[in-house]
Amino acid sequence: MTSRLEAFSDGVFGFAITLLVLDIHVPSANGDLSLISLLTADWATYLAFLIGFFTILICWINHHFMFSYIYKNNSKLLLINGFKLLVVTFTPFATAVLSRYINTDQQETAVNLYTFNFALMGLSMFGIWLYASRKGFLKTETQTSMKIISRYYFLAPTLSFLIFALSFVNVWLCLGLSGIMFVVFLFPEQAIRYVSPIGSRAEGYG
Repeated sequence: MTSRLEAFSDGVFGFAITLLVLDIHVPSANGDLSLISLLTADWATYLAFLIGFFTILICWINHHFMFSYIYKNNSKLLLINGFKLLVVTFTPFATAVLSRYINTDQQETAVNLYTFNFALMGLSMFGIWLYASRKGFLKTETQTSMKIISRYYFLAPTLSFLIFALSFVNVWLCLGLSGIMFVVFLFPEQAIRYVSPIGSRAEGYG
Protein backbone atom coordinates (compact mmCIF):
# COMPACT_ATOMS: atom_id res chain seq x y z
CA MET A 1 0.00 0.00 0.00
CA THR A 2 1.18 3.51 -0.77
CA SER A 3 -1.37 5.49 1.24
CA ARG A 4 1.10 6.69 3.88
CA LEU A 5 3.64 7.70 1.22
CA GLU A 6 0.98 9.64 -0.68
CA ALA A 7 -0.39 11.33 2.44
CA PHE A 8 3.06 12.44 3.57
CA SER A 9 3.90 13.65 0.05
CA ASP A 10 0.65 15.62 -0.20
CA GLY A 11 1.51 17.38 3.06
CA VAL A 12 4.95 18.37 1.76
CA PHE A 13 3.49 19.63 -1.54
CA GLY A 14 0.95 21.73 0.35
CA PHE A 15 3.61 23.15 2.67
CA ALA A 16 5.90 24.04 -0.25
CA ILE A 17 3.11 25.86 -2.10
CA THR A 18 2.28 27.81 1.07
CA LEU A 19 5.90 28.95 1.37
CA LEU A 20 5.73 30.53 -2.09
CA VAL A 21 3.34 33.27 -1.01
CA LEU A 22 5.62 34.38 1.82
CA ASP A 23 7.82 36.10 -0.74
CA ILE A 24 4.94 38.42 -1.70
CA HIS A 25 4.76 41.51 0.50
CA VAL A 26 2.09 44.20 0.74
CA PRO A 27 3.60 47.48 -0.55
CA SER A 28 3.35 50.68 1.46
CA ALA A 29 1.78 53.46 -0.58
CA ASN A 30 3.13 56.87 0.44
CA GLY A 31 4.40 60.03 -1.18
CA ASP A 32 3.88 60.46 -4.89
CA LEU A 33 3.74 56.76 -5.74
CA SER A 34 0.26 55.25 -6.06
CA LEU A 35 -0.61 51.77 -4.88
CA ILE A 36 -1.17 50.57 -8.45
CA SER A 37 2.33 51.78 -9.39
CA LEU A 38 3.86 49.91 -6.48
CA LEU A 39 1.93 46.75 -7.31
CA THR A 40 2.89 46.77 -10.98
CA ALA A 41 6.51 47.56 -10.14
CA ASP A 42 6.69 44.25 -8.28
CA TRP A 43 5.74 42.20 -11.36
CA ALA A 44 8.81 39.97 -11.08
CA THR A 45 7.65 38.70 -7.68
CA TYR A 46 4.23 37.77 -9.04
CA LEU A 47 5.77 36.10 -12.09
CA ALA A 48 8.10 34.03 -9.91
CA PHE A 49 5.18 33.09 -7.66
CA LEU A 50 3.17 31.82 -10.62
CA ILE A 51 6.15 29.91 -12.01
CA GLY A 52 6.83 28.29 -8.63
CA PHE A 53 3.13 27.54 -8.05
CA PHE A 54 2.69 25.81 -11.40
CA THR A 55 5.98 23.96 -10.99
CA ILE A 56 4.81 22.41 -7.72
CA LEU A 57 1.20 21.96 -8.86
CA ILE A 58 2.17 20.06 -12.00
CA CYS A 59 4.65 17.99 -10.03
CA TRP A 60 1.84 17.07 -7.60
CA ILE A 61 -0.61 16.25 -10.43
CA ASN A 62 1.88 13.83 -12.00
CA HIS A 63 2.83 12.36 -8.62
CA HIS A 64 -0.88 11.66 -8.03
CA PHE A 65 -1.22 10.21 -11.53
CA MET A 66 1.75 7.86 -11.15
CA PHE A 67 0.54 6.56 -7.80
CA SER A 68 -2.84 5.72 -9.30
CA TYR A 69 -0.80 2.96 -11.00
CA ILE A 70 1.80 2.21 -8.31
CA TYR A 71 0.28 -0.04 -5.65
CA LYS A 72 3.25 -0.97 -3.46
CA ASN A 73 6.59 0.43 -2.35
CA ASN A 74 9.80 -0.38 -0.52
CA SER A 75 12.51 1.63 1.23
CA LYS A 76 14.30 2.46 -2.03
CA LEU A 77 11.16 3.86 -3.61
CA LEU A 78 10.61 5.87 -0.44
CA LEU A 79 14.11 7.31 -0.82
CA ILE A 80 13.52 8.24 -4.46
CA ASN A 81 10.23 9.83 -3.47
CA GLY A 82 12.05 11.60 -0.65
CA PHE A 83 14.50 13.05 -3.14
CA LYS A 84 11.57 14.39 -5.15
CA LEU A 85 10.16 16.01 -2.01
CA LEU A 86 13.58 17.52 -1.29
CA VAL A 87 13.49 19.20 -4.69
CA VAL A 88 9.90 20.32 -4.09
CA THR A 89 10.79 21.99 -0.78
CA PHE A 90 13.74 23.76 -2.42
CA THR A 91 11.48 25.25 -5.12
CA PRO A 92 10.25 28.22 -3.01
CA PHE A 93 13.87 29.29 -2.46
CA ALA A 94 14.74 28.92 -6.15
CA THR A 95 11.72 31.00 -7.17
CA ALA A 96 12.48 33.61 -4.48
CA VAL A 97 15.97 34.05 -5.96
CA LEU A 98 14.36 34.26 -9.41
CA SER A 99 11.93 36.99 -8.30
CA ARG A 100 14.70 39.07 -6.74
CA TYR A 101 17.20 38.92 -9.57
CA ILE A 102 15.11 38.58 -12.74
CA ASN A 103 15.65 41.51 -15.09
CA THR A 104 18.94 42.42 -13.37
CA ASP A 105 22.58 41.77 -14.19
CA GLN A 106 22.36 38.58 -12.09
CA GLN A 107 19.30 37.13 -13.79
CA GLU A 108 21.24 34.41 -15.64
CA THR A 109 22.49 32.88 -12.39
CA ALA A 110 19.00 33.12 -10.89
CA VAL A 111 17.47 31.36 -13.90
CA ASN A 112 20.28 28.77 -13.86
CA LEU A 113 19.37 27.94 -10.27
CA TYR A 114 15.66 27.68 -10.98
CA THR A 115 16.07 25.56 -14.12
CA PHE A 116 18.55 23.25 -12.37
CA ASN A 117 15.94 22.68 -9.67
CA PHE A 118 13.41 22.18 -12.48
CA ALA A 119 15.67 19.56 -14.08
CA LEU A 120 16.02 17.67 -10.80
CA MET A 121 12.24 17.71 -10.53
CA GLY A 122 11.95 16.03 -13.92
CA LEU A 123 14.67 13.53 -13.06
CA SER A 124 13.03 12.52 -9.78
CA MET A 125 9.65 12.17 -11.49
CA PHE A 126 11.09 9.77 -14.05
CA GLY A 127 13.08 7.98 -11.35
CA ILE A 128 9.95 7.12 -9.38
CA TRP A 129 8.17 5.70 -12.41
CA LEU A 130 11.21 3.83 -13.75
CA TYR A 131 11.99 2.17 -10.41
CA ALA A 132 8.37 1.21 -9.76
CA SER A 133 7.96 -0.28 -13.25
CA ARG A 134 11.19 -2.28 -13.07
CA LYS A 135 10.34 -3.64 -9.62
CA GLY A 136 6.85 -4.73 -10.69
CA PHE A 137 5.10 -2.27 -8.39
CA LEU A 138 2.51 -1.36 -11.05
CA LYS A 139 -1.00 -2.72 -11.15
CA THR A 140 -1.17 -5.68 -13.53
CA GLU A 141 -3.88 -4.15 -15.71
CA THR A 142 -1.56 -1.27 -16.57
CA GLN A 143 1.31 -3.35 -17.99
CA THR A 144 0.21 -2.86 -21.63
CA SER A 145 0.40 0.93 -21.23
CA MET A 146 3.64 0.91 -19.25
CA LYS A 147 5.89 1.56 -22.24
CA ILE A 148 4.00 4.58 -23.50
CA ILE A 149 3.79 6.07 -20.01
CA SER A 150 7.51 5.39 -19.50
CA ARG A 151 8.31 7.26 -22.71
CA TYR A 152 6.10 10.11 -21.56
CA TYR A 153 7.95 10.42 -18.26
CA PHE A 154 11.31 10.06 -19.99
CA LEU A 155 10.46 13.43 -21.54
CA ALA A 156 10.51 15.02 -18.09
CA PRO A 157 14.29 14.83 -17.45
CA THR A 158 15.10 15.15 -21.17
CA LEU A 159 13.21 18.40 -21.66
CA SER A 160 14.03 19.86 -18.27
CA PHE A 161 17.79 19.33 -18.66
CA LEU A 162 17.56 20.84 -22.14
CA ILE A 163 15.87 23.87 -20.58
CA PHE A 164 18.64 24.03 -17.96
CA ALA A 165 21.28 24.03 -20.71
CA LEU A 166 19.42 26.77 -22.60
CA SER A 167 19.37 28.93 -19.47
CA PHE A 168 23.07 29.64 -20.15
CA VAL A 169 22.19 30.87 -23.65
CA ASN A 170 18.88 32.76 -23.41
CA VAL A 171 16.99 33.08 -20.12
CA TRP A 172 13.69 34.19 -21.66
CA LEU A 173 13.73 31.35 -24.17
CA CYS A 174 14.24 28.74 -21.47
CA LEU A 175 11.46 30.25 -19.32
CA GLY A 176 9.18 30.14 -22.35
CA LEU A 177 10.04 26.48 -22.93
CA SER A 178 9.32 25.83 -19.25
CA GLY A 179 5.82 27.15 -19.90
CA ILE A 180 5.42 24.74 -22.84
CA MET A 181 6.57 21.89 -20.62
CA PHE A 182 3.95 22.91 -18.05
CA VAL A 183 1.29 22.43 -20.74
CA VAL A 184 2.70 19.02 -21.75
CA PHE A 185 2.54 17.68 -18.19
CA LEU A 186 -0.54 19.53 -16.93
CA PHE A 187 -2.96 16.78 -18.02
CA PRO A 188 -0.95 13.53 -18.08
CA GLU A 189 -3.84 11.18 -18.78
CA GLN A 190 -5.04 13.23 -21.77
CA ALA A 191 -1.49 13.62 -23.10
CA ILE A 192 -0.86 9.88 -22.96
CA ARG A 193 -4.20 9.13 -24.59
CA TYR A 194 -3.43 11.61 -27.38
CA VAL A 195 0.02 10.12 -28.09
CA SER A 196 -1.21 6.55 -28.43
CA PRO A 197 -4.43 4.51 -28.29
CA ILE A 198 -2.69 2.47 -25.59
CA GLY A 199 -2.92 5.57 -23.47
CA SER A 200 -6.66 5.06 -23.29
CA ARG A 201 -5.86 2.87 -20.32
CA ALA A 202 -5.32 6.08 -18.46
CA GLU A 203 -9.05 6.79 -18.61
CA GLY A 204 -9.39 5.06 -15.30
CA TYR A 205 -7.55 7.90 -13.61
CA GLY A 206 -9.37 10.89 -12.18
